[in-house]
Amino acid sequence: MTARTSLLRLIDANANRALEGLRVCEDVARFHLGSPRAFRQARALRHAVAQAVRRLPATPVDLVRARESRRDVGRRAPAARVASLDQLLLINFQRAKEALRALEEGARLAAPREAAAFQRLRFRAYEVERALLLTLDALRHR
Repeated sequence: MTARTSLLRLIDANANRALEGLRVCEDVARFHLGSPRAFRQARALRHAVAQAVRRLPATPVDLVRARESRRDVGRRAPAARVASLDQLLLINFQRAKEALRALEEGARLAAPREAAAFQRLRFRAYEVERALLLTLDALRHR
């Protein structure tokens, strides 16, 4: 496997991880918190991440070609047990932030000018997470 293929696999996996994690956060904001503001923030962040990924010098076909899900050594990693929607929100924000960090580092190799965009998105994720957690806390104390 070439270094480029490995880098594309890293980008593909982490783009999927970030977008999937943010989708779960968006849905928790929508269906559990019932907060239009929190929902819009999570959704806007997810869309911004998708747009940043599209700016990388790899087409969706390039990413899919590099994907090797069946042979992925991390495929059988056990999933964490989740006890509540609150915990689900926390786990998925953590997943998204970690994926954004990996995308930032991958972009340093694939498209150095785009690395800063992923860094900004990671810090934006911190702020959206904070807003959603504060919304959650306010709902608990009603």
